[in-house]
Amino acid sequence: MSKNILKLKGVLKKSNRLTPIFEEAAVRLAEDLPPEASVRLARVDCMREMELANLCSITKFPTLLLYYRGQPLRQEYRGQRSVEALVAHVQKQLRLTIKTLDNVQQLNMIDVKRRTVIGFFESRKKPDAGIFELVAERYKNDCDFYVRVGAKLDDMTYTHYMPTIVFRPDVERTHAADEVFAGNPSSLPELEKWVFKKCVPLVREVDFGNVEEIIEQRLPLLVLFHMPNDVDSVKDFKSIVEMQLVSCSDCGRFNFVTVDGLKFQHSVQHIGKTVHDLPFIAIDSLKYMFPYSKFKDMYIPGHLKQFLQNFSSHQLQHKLHLTKDQDKNLPPLSTFKELGPSKHRYTLVEHDEL
Repeated sequence: MSKNILKLKGVLKKSNRLTPIFEEAAVRLAEDLPPEASVRLARVDCMREMELANLCSITKFPTLLLYYRGQPLRQEYRGQRSVEALVAHVQKQLRLTIKTLDNVQQLNMIDVKRRTVIGFFESRKKPDAGIFELVAERYKNDCDFYVRVGAKLDDMTYTHYMPTIVFRPDVERTHAADEVFAGNPSSLPELEKWVFKKCVPLVREVDFGNVEEIIEQRLPLLVLFHMPNDVDSVKDFKSIVEMQLVSCSDCGRFNFVTVDGLKFQHSVQHIGKTVHDLPFIAIDSLKYMFPYSKFKDMYIPGHLKQFLQNFSSHQLQHKLHLTKDQDKNLPPLSTFKELGPSKHRYTLVEHDEL
């Protein structure tokens, strides 16, 4: 990656155990990668550089951020803290490049389980192609990116007006269709805002790789628990959230997520359900869990919206004010709260209890 600067910035406080690992990873990368990779590892003492820490929205130590061309990738590193894991992560980021499309047949072979952004450009030398590449690097862990450079394709209507940027959803998990970027492809803020909205969707699938990031936002969750192969319930849940809940001004702020009920059986059992009850919906307030009446009720117009409104107006939370003698009637405790940033793993800064 000639002329590309890739920096892994470790923000450390009371993290002496990570320091030798971080330094050895830097040595290993210098030995293993070619000079043109231009990888730099750097440490920042946030107690001395408080202005920089605030600028980067650092709320816990250590925080590991990957930078490309002076901009942070959207996702921070949350993996294992070992030399091997850090080296593998950086090497993986270097390999995750934009794929090239040459014909329509390749376009039809794109993975339907993945969110994809496709750019059609006449030349790589124009600014819009460079902006597309910059945004792709920042969001490459959220979407797959493809580029087609050259004359328009006669059998592809998207390329009749170039440059054109198209978002293709993960059609196996959503009812959405392809969408063409209607903004200015030469505007970095416009394109990045659009890509963020498409690649970091309103309804996200929770797994053990992204759950810490989601819980760190400290918003209650509206959760669909489902069987792994139950695609229809996931699609319908996403559509109802997007059509009825996104514009609800009195529903409160939520993270909308879908969860594999087999992987998260502990949460299923904790709320008093079994895998035979899947699919079902619940609110996890990150303190308590509140089950939705019946999954099929979400198809009643406005019913799921009323569930959120009731929760936000404390009509569900009146149970929290019971006396100690009535504690046995409290809702089940949250199981997702414990999957957020742990005090055993981080030093949390100005981090209120959930």
